[in-house]
Amino acid sequence: MENDNGNENGYLNNDHEGDFSGNNSNNGFNDGWNDGFTQSTTTQNTQQNLYQMQSQSTEGACGFAIAGMVLGILSIVCCCAWYIAGIMAILGLVFSIITIVQHRPGRSLAIAGIICSSIGIIIAVVCFVVVIAFNQSSVNYNELMDLIESLE
Repeated sequence: MENDNGNENGYLNNDHEGDFSGNNSNNGFNDGWNDGFTQSTTTQNTQQNLYQMQSQSTEGACGFAIAGMVLGILSIVCCCAWYIAGIMAILGLVFSIITIVQHRPGRSLAIAGIICSSIGIIIAVVCFVVVIAFNQSSVNYNELMDLIESLE
């Protein structure tokens, strides 16, 4: 009993188009199988490449938002050095505002950066006022220490 494929077992004969002898133009692979395999592999590679490109572009675009937040946090941490804290807070505020105005990814980081930078600017201004007031006052260091000791 012979099948449509040409033999009793249902396997392809060597004279069929998809033989593996290497004598035909497709180097022994069936056209339908080869195209399907190549197409699925190409689709998977394309999807992987698109995912990698999207993740890389998202990471690069969040740079301003991350920088704004980090500079805002550092401006609060470095509040004793008001001149350094003020510069970091202003830079953090600028980076965060740029992120929001240009509709870049990382909006929540940019908002956190604006809040931290604003707090850093307020602390830097307060420290600046205290330093100026302390330098302008007639109280010197020894008098201030005597005043502190008398309160104890």
